Amino acid sequence: MIDIDAILKKKTELLCKGIFLEKGLIEHYKSQGIEINFGRKGGAGPLAGRYFLFEDNTLVNVALWDNNERTNLVLKEKQDDFFQIFDNKQNDMFCKLKLVDNPKFYNSKTPDGVDMKKIALIHGVDCLATTIYQKCVYWSRGVPCKFCGIELSLKYDTTILEKTPEQLSEIITAAKKEKRCSHVTLTSGTTAENDKGANRYIEILKKLKEDHPDIPLHVQIEPIENLAVIDKLKQGGADTIGIHIEILNDSLRKIITPGKYEITYESFEKSWKHAIDVFDKNQVETFILTGFGESPDELIKDLENVISIGVIPFITPVRAIPNRKSNLPPMNHETMLEIYIKTGDLMKTHGVNPLEHKAGCVRCGGCSAIKEAYKVACLK
Repeated sequence: MIDIDAILKKKTELLCKGIFLEKGLIEHYKSQGIEINFGRKGGAGPLAGRYFLFEDNTLVNVALWDNNERTNLVLKEKQDDFFQIFDNKQNDMFCKLKLVDNPKFYNSKTPDGVDMKKIALIHGVDCLATTIYQKCVYWSRGVPCKFCGIELSLKYDTTILEKTPEQLSEIITAAKKEKRCSHVTLTSGTTAENDKGANRYIEILKKLKEDHPDIPLHVQIEPIENLAVIDKLKQGGADTIGIHIEILNDSLRKIITPGKYEITYESFEKSWKHAIDVFDKNQVETFILTGFGESPDELIKDLENVISIGVIPFITPVRAIPNRKSNLPPMNHETMLEIYIKTGDLMKTHGVNPLEHKAGCVRCGGCSAIKEAYKVACLK
């Protein structure tokens, strides 16, 4: 069994690099349950790939690549329950990973005839996740976030435009039967209304809390001028909330998130602080994507401000979308590790504990190593 320091280092490297799939082993991979889907064709910055478990059950979301120039880590044969990951640079075994199998309900349909996997997916082991509305106003205005693939999911017919409360409740029931749902993540594209689409959650939250009172619910929104909407989300049944800035450097924000850049940093701070008052300590998070050429030292300073407010920064390397003009090189894993270690120390110093987050991306943890970094910090 490997210790938490080694897990943090190896998970960080896997998050940044992904793994190469050898052509000669494609049939072996398929026979062992791996769907061959290279790169990212939808979703937000860190998504796609497949979920694996280390020997200690630490979760990691790993990109799959068919280009061996992207990574020196190679997926080898499965032995017993674990795939062997080989490091071509070091010419040595890197680690062993156990594939998290897809749930059986992916092969089922809802009573209204929609493929269940087009409505919600399992992230990690037991987080049911869905985008309740699959379009975004920034796309229609021609100013989408450079890393975003939300509407590509519609293009590739992997989802439907809008999900109903009834559909989601049915899928939670199906997932619970397989012991694959202990919390739920609800996200959405931004809409043109004053509430930016946040009120779309209310009916869904109420239905899911009524049908599944044992399941904690997470929602993700943009800052909203009317802070009372945050109160409504909590009253509707949300247990945790994400208010995602994605990039802290203001110059990079303008380039990478041109539409969302209209929202000031001060608006984020105002919403974060109010959300903490409403949702309580350790229940508010924000996505922080890395790999855009930001200064690590400046990022740490900006992260300290976020953490000092009481917000959990869900830090993750951005994952490239193949054949996209804005494609990005992989984030340097050593730099990423340094960021994680310093963030773990800052969370410990400021009393921010990601392990207490009740639902959503932070609880799942597959796309970021902040929980492992926090654990390492607590051992110092």
